[in-house]
Amino acid sequence: MIKEKEIETFEKALGLLDMKLVSINKKITVYAIGGFAMLYLGVKEHGFTIDIDTLTEKYDDDVLNAIKEVGIEMELDDEWLNNDCASLDGFMSELKNEINWEKSKYRFKNIDLYVADYLGLIRAKSKAVHDGGLVPRKTDKKDLLLLLKLQSINNIKDVDKRNDVSFIKLNYPRTYDYLKEKEEW
Repeated sequence: MIKEKEIETFEKALGLLDMKLVSINKKITVYAIGGFAMLYLGVKEHGFTIDIDTLTEKYDDDVLNAIKEVGIEMELDDEWLNNDCASLDGFMSELKNEINWEKSKYRFKNIDLYVADYLGLIRAKSKAVHDGGLVPRKTDKKDLLLLLKLQSINNIKDVDKRNDVSFIKLNYPRTYDYLKEKEEW
C-alpha cells in the first residue's frame, strides 16, 4: 500500500524526473490540479497526497517509463504523476481552458509545471463533485468546502452573490444542490 506523502517528496520526485527527462531528451508540461496543487498553494489541512493529478495529454512511453522509475526509486505509486483526470469526460474540454494556470516556483530544465489557482481548483472540485469523480470520494466534497471557505465563501448565499463562482450554479447543478443542502460550512 502506497502511503500519502508530503509536498516535499513530490518536489524531489519532480527534480529526479527532470534529470531523467534531460537524459532522454524529452520535455513535458504538467498542469497540476488536486491535492498536490492544494498543497502547493498552502492549503495544508490534510497535508498529504499520493500523487500529482494533471490535466495533460497522454505522455509517450519513454516519459511514462521515467515516471514509473521515479515512483519505484522514491517508493511512490507507479502513476505518482498521472493524467487520469484528463481522460474523464469533460475535464479537458470544460476545465483546462477555464482555469488560470500559475507557473510554478520550481525551475526545471525539461518540465514546465503549472498549478491551478484557487478558482481553478474550485472549478475542478465542483466538476468532480457534480460528476461523482473517478470514484465516489468524500475528499472532493471536503476539499471543495475548504477551498470555498478560504475564499470567504461560507454558505450558499455567498455562492449566489459571487460572480467568480457563478459557474457552480450554471454548470454543476448537483454540486450546487449539495452546497444548498449544507447551508453553512
